[in-house]
Amino acid sequence: MTRLLTLVVLGIAVVSSIGEATSKRIHVMAQVVQTAFTGAPHDLRLGDQQINTVVLLDKSGTSVGTGAGVCTLVSLPPLDTLVQCLITAVFAEGQLIFGGVAPLPEVGAVAHFGILGGTDDFRKARGDVTIVVTTPELMQDATFDLEID
Repeated sequence: MTRLLTLVVLGIAVVSSIGEATSKRIHVMAQVVQTAFTGAPHDLRLGDQQINTVVLLDKSGTSVGTGAGVCTLVSLPPLDTLVQCLITAVFAEGQLIFGGVAPLPEVGAVAHFGILGGTDDFRKARGDVTIVVTTPELMQDATFDLEID
């Protein structure tokens, strides 16, 4: 009986250690290199979209990836002005797709997005992304907090 109990405990320990997720944090600056707005910036209407292409830079300023996204205006005053975004970040390890609802992208705006999926090394990633707009040229500080199985 002791042997059986030992085997069961060892089996559970092995299975639980195999199934543990690893945490990974990726911190980059996103520099907007192309942007387009479908609408009049001074006459916002529901459904207007902002489309961006970015270069992702590490803390030394070296390019570590690219990104692209589209944000659609989904709420106007008297409610909060909000956009719904779908964004992809492309790294050497694979792509991370994330999205959600956020305030308009202006200096100081903070957006929190959920990881929706990924490819390659990120195919089982989950977690969130925090983006802070840091300059009028829409330079953005992005932090990816991931759990990867």
